[in-house]
Amino acid sequence: MNFHYALVDDLISREEFEKRVGERMKAASGLLDENAASLLVVTDCGRHHQRIAGIAPGPSIVSFFGKVLSAGEPEEFARKDGETGVRATLLLGDASGRIEVTLWDEKAGAVAEIEPGEVLEVIGRLAPRGGSVTALALRKSTALIDCPMETERTCASPVGTGDLVVRILGIGEQREFTRGDGTGGAMVTAVIGDGSGTARLVCWDPAVLAASAAGDVVCIRGARGAVKAGGPEFSLDDRGSVTPSHEEVEVRTTPAAEVKAGECVSLEGRVAAVQPPRSFQTRTGERSYVQNIDLSDDSGTVHLVLWGDRALLGLATGDDLRVYHARAKEGRSGGTEVSVGRGSMLLGAGEEDDEEVVFQGTTVPSALGMTIDNGTEAYLLSGDILPGQEVTVTGTRRGPRIIPQAVEPAEVDRQALERRLAALLDETC
Repeated sequence: MNFHYALVDDLISREEFEKRVGERMKAASGLLDENAASLLVVTDCGRHHQRIAGIAPGPSIVSFFGKVLSAGEPEEFARKDGETGVRATLLLGDASGRIEVTLWDEKAGAVAEIEPGEVLEVIGRLAPRGGSVTALALRKSTALIDCPMETERTCASPVGTGDLVVRILGIGEQREFTRGDGTGGAMVTAVIGDGSGTARLVCWDPAVLAASAAGDVVCIRGARGAVKAGGPEFSLDDRGSVTPSHEEVEVRTTPAAEVKAGECVSLEGRVAAVQPPRSFQTRTGERSYVQNIDLSDDSGTVHLVLWGDRALLGLATGDDLRVYHARAKEGRSGGTEVSVGRGSMLLGAGEEDDEEVVFQGTTVPSALGMTIDNGTEAYLLSGDILPGQEVTVTGTRRGPRIIPQAVEPAEVDRQALERRLAALLDETC
């Protein structure tokens, strides 16, 4: 009775709960035991056990039955305050889906008494960003659940026990971090895809991905999957592995006309319109950039918002573009827009033609954005640069645009300036 009262302790008193359970048992003339009667009282209060696929973030606790598909060993970790904590994870499933259940500290020891194939009744709270349930209470149950022990996993269905065969779409730069205990670590993120869609891969041991490159088809073993606010995500550490695979993997893309708010999508098309990048200050006081573009394919056009360095890639009308693992949402002015930011991958055709350049000229505004003109050649210039300056730009030329790495003031060459002025006069005559 204590177990089920936890589901409604915010609604009725303990005495009232026990009274209703007794009334239920009496009305059934002994056909209900205390456990069954408690479940009915919980339902009378508007709470009920859910199917795993129906579990969603919310202010109240969740309850469900699930078959144990796998049980991990308890692991110690260092908290920010220096204390040592313990956690263990269970993978539970039913006919509707799979979910990861996390047991913290003293509850983590319970996994020693749990075997795969058993059914558990769980009371818990879903993590704010989804992905796993923190167990508040759990116990073994005699309920029958039809759920296969081995499950195939895909990018769109990350929670399961099977291996993952995917194509690596891109790998980010290695990043250093400091753990709670003061020790250093490294991580690298990647975007992976298959016929079901795409997912983010967070690798906590960069050596696991060291032999892989963008475009490779690989088999990933030992990754933990979850559905986060930004879309499906896998986490991989040194206990997992990434090995080459000879399977054919095609990554699914969504036609522009079929993009719906709330979905994680991949797109392929041609740039139909480009607005100049704009700079802004983040909440942390750092400078970043945003750019709006339109992407078209045979089905229609969709609006994209590029964030951070992606806004400085030097895109121009007519460029072929592929976008992977981006979030679609309702636009501020109505309609649907696709936000391409952290965790997304953006690839443009012709990147192999990038050229490192040093170019001197005058910054001149145009309808397409800021340009740099030396009287003979002119290029669009990414970044936040004032007009009317004589500068030397060191950076990457990509088609009609230069993406600067450094912009320095240049001395004005009077003779060169006169030649450029004469050339402009000749063109206008």
